[in-house]
Amino acid sequence: MAKKFIDPNRLCMGCMTELEDPSKPCPHCGFWLPKYQKPANSLPPMEILNGKYLIGKVIGVGGFGITYIGWNLFLCTKVCIKEYFPKGVAFRPENQTNSNSYAYTQYSVDVYTEHKDKSMTAYMGGLRTYIKEAENLAKFYTMPGIISVRDFFYGNRTAYIVMEYLEGITLKQLAKKSGGKLKPELLFPMLRDVFRAMNMVHKSGIIHRDISPDNIMIDRQYKAKVIDFGAARDYHTNEDKSVLLKHGYAPVEQYDRNGELGPWTDIYSLSATIYYLLSGIKIQRSIERQTNDRVQLLQVVGVPITEEQDLAIKKALSIDKKDRFQTMAEFYQALYGESLEKKDNSPEPPKVQNASMQAAVPHRKKPEGNVIDAAQKYLAEHGEVKNGDNAINR
Repeated sequence: MAKKFIDPNRLCMGCMTELEDPSKPCPHCGFWLPKYQKPANSLPPMEILNGKYLIGKVIGVGGFGITYIGWNLFLCTKVCIKEYFPKGVAFRPENQTNSNSYAYTQYSVDVYTEHKDKSMTAYMGGLRTYIKEAENLAKFYTMPGIISVRDFFYGNRTAYIVMEYLEGITLKQLAKKSGGKLKPELLFPMLRDVFRAMNMVHKSGIIHRDISPDNIMIDRQYKAKVIDFGAARDYHTNEDKSVLLKHGYAPVEQYDRNGELGPWTDIYSLSATIYYLLSGIKIQRSIERQTNDRVQLLQVVGVPITEEQDLAIKKALSIDKKDRFQTMAEFYQALYGESLEKKDNSPEPPKVQNASMQAAVPHRKKPEGNVIDAAQKYLAEHGEVKNGDNAINR
């Protein structure tokens, strides 16, 4: 059954709910467009991208880009739109009307003219990583436990990823709302889908490299999903390994440019995430632990878990990667006391050949565009950047 068409002028730009009276603040979220002050360099609300995505308010600004709430005008659905906009490298000129370049639009992105070559190299290198995120997410769009990508396109001299909009909060936010930590009986069931999803991601040769309480979201049904695959890479290749580390969650091999990364890397990060969420304690940097390890067992700091669970988390937090579990399935078995493989009834990740997506399972929508085709087209038109040039990797 087709969704009822909603007049975009009656949508709240804060939550994309239809308003009875658009001249008044939204009764659902309190947003009122006349009072909205958009962050610097961000797109204004009511702008339309790619002919079908209505831009709402900014919901996040990071070193790599700007995230907006959005609305698919064709499907009448709420979406999340990530705009590639590297901090310190890109900006939006205030006046672009004198530009003779056909590529410019009113809101086109440019790079700083000082050290122009270096800035452009950094910009294109980061864009390559950004497009890689779209490719990585597209491979797992059918899988519970991972945020779903819906579309990829470029415009305004930059690129955009359209994803499902999650009505929820991060595990870090949930812990904060719960007094600084979560009870094991709440956390462990929520993380089952995360273990299953990451197990399948690793089987496909990809590691996340940035698992943390900030990068796992839960929806209103307390279903957890891993987000932010911008740092992900194929661990079977010699791709650039640089990444902006999250201290306390990154294992020692991530501090070494020549460190050997693999599933054990994400295992450490997930274990550190679990440790923080259960205890409220962020463990010390892994490189500091090499000389003075102060990480205590969770039972010692008062977390009510079994000895088997405590030892499983401790093993996953081993400083030397060889002492950790080597697969998510092994970690799951030790932590939950059951086989992940038996519970993992999800299909193998779809074989994506130039984003030739197969039919999606009913509970997940198929991406609306040829995600990888669009990404590859962009790189072909703008020139691929060498791995070593990726100066603004996370």
